[in-house]
Amino acid sequence: MITVDIEVIKAYYGDCIFVTICYDGKEYIIMIDGGTPRTYIHRGRYGRTEDGNLKQKLEKLKKAGKAIDLLIITHVDDDHVGGVLAWYHEEIPSSEFVKQIWMNDDVEVNIGKGLENTSAQVASLKEILEENNVPFENKIVKGRVFQFEWGRLIALAPTAEAHNKIAEDIGDELNNTTNDRYDEDIKKLLKEPYERGTCTPENDASMAFLLQTKDGENCLLLGDANIDVVMDTLEHTAGIELPLKCKWLKLSHHGSKNNFSPELLEKIVAENYIVSTNGLKFGHPDKEVISYIVGKTDAKLWFNYPERAEKIFTEQDKQDYPDLAERLRYF
Repeated sequence: MITVDIEVIKAYYGDCIFVTICYDGKEYIIMIDGGTPRTYIHRGRYGRTEDGNLKQKLEKLKKAGKAIDLLIITHVDDDHVGGVLAWYHEEIPSSEFVKQIWMNDDVEVNIGKGLENTSAQVASLKEILEENNVPFENKIVKGRVFQFEWGRLIALAPTAEAHNKIAEDIGDELNNTTNDRYDEDIKKLLKEPYERGTCTPENDASMAFLLQTKDGENCLLLGDANIDVVMDTLEHTAGIELPLKCKWLKLSHHGSKNNFSPELLEKIVAENYIVSTNGLKFGHPDKEVISYIVGKTDAKLWFNYPERAEKIFTEQDKQDYPDLAERLRYF
């Protein structure tokens, strides 16, 4: 029997996910992104440097004698790569602890910007890896299939064209910290035509994966990927039958309406949807996305910040969906 366990680290408004696959008495651990820089290390109440959730997790793995078999950096955005940059700036983990890295070779991030505990300097994670002779796999694009003892990973995004675009710097100022649709009822939103904006170049270049175990378990780990690219790849990849039954689906871009389509629910039957964000920078997740999941499926919704989930639903929502409390779960 092969089991897949998912742990979503509290990473502020970012992603930091650990996937542990147990098979034949072995473990295979995948780390996907590192959240914001503060996820690794931050200034505490009295200005002292304190270990963040990611650093605490890494220390637990080391003490348990475990390793990260695969580190995946999905794309350039600071809320995905920032924690990894902070980690690698402080120390370069051994090849025994981080055995393999996937990072597309257009990822160039200024680590002198946004890291609270580092001096200003112009460098990138790619440069750090190259300077320390740390190899990494690049050119991860849709259609590539990676085989493992326990199963396989199918890259669903990005396209080769998006992979080659240079991502723009992310602004530092907070914006859209509240979501002006949280006060509206699910049933009202479901009556409206679904509208979404365009995907940013950064998110167009995000990796997304279908994790499949040999005994048939499926998990969709979507990073911040373009949902149209994901659905197109699912439709045109040999061996994938739709609708695809999934145990876990990590919503793209923290549940942004720009990275979701109601058509996804026709192609995927997921038992559990994951929302990874505290919502304090961009106001994610969008109520429209949550409305479709609650109103059109019987799946469970998992949050790594319970306080964010508590803000989303109206009293009318709780009356309209009396099983809502049972469907909300927390990491």
